[in-house]
Amino acid sequence: MKIRETVLISLSIGCLILWVLEFRRTRTFGEHYWLIMLCLAFLLAFMYVRGVHLNSVKQKPTVPVKPTRKKKKKS
Repeated sequence: MKIRETVLISLSIGCLILWVLEFRRTRTFGEHYWLIMLCLAFLLAFMYVRGVHLNSVKQKPTVPVKPTRKKKKKS
């Protein structure tokens, strides 16, 4: 993980924690809706940056794909 990815995921988790604390304090969803949107924005930015990074490195999938065997046709 690069530093940019670490910062984005940390900001997302931090916003989620702040939202939970504020929701528990006030019990109203509407006043702190912006914290949820900020959390989702950081999460989407993290997913985008990670996808760009993986495409640039052209990393192989973590689970190897086995080649399929072709069945012989019976004549």
